[in-house]
Amino acid sequence: MQKIHAVDLLKTLFNNKIVITPRIREEILIPLEYGYGFPYEIIDNIKTITIGEITFQKYMLYCVHTQLGKGELEAIAYCKINSSIFTTNDRKARDFAKREGVIVLSLQAILRAMWKKGLKGKDDILMMIQDIERVDNLKIKKATIRKILNG
Repeated sequence: MQKIHAVDLLKTLFNNKIVITPRIREEILIPLEYGYGFPYEIIDNIKTITIGEITFQKYMLYCVHTQLGKGELEAIAYCKINSSIFTTNDRKARDFAKREGVIVLSLQAILRAMWKKGLKGKDDILMMIQDIERVDNLKIKKATIRKILNG
């Protein structure tokens, strides 16, 4: 969502209770090396939490047993230990988090919540979907879009 400049919307939707882990922060910063500026929106507006020992141990255990990225694994470990919600577009990460008993919130659910709470109108959500598809090279099925906007 940072690539489409929706950080403020996310903060509003989640009552400013959004955090990122240190490894997610590292991943977010990589595009700066290629001249992209959008990571600053995240870094400047979303707190990077410190990982405690129990979370680190869970993260290390995950690293041994799965092939997901380090940022995703650290975030899943944090969410598991702290009973937090995990969000991602990555199906494998989402499935792994669910198997670990972590509550997972999909992009579709976030977009639907923005519409239902009146943060964005249907046309705005459709434009956001188009932007997400373009910047993330992602295709959202028409049936999914209908679910987002109609329930």
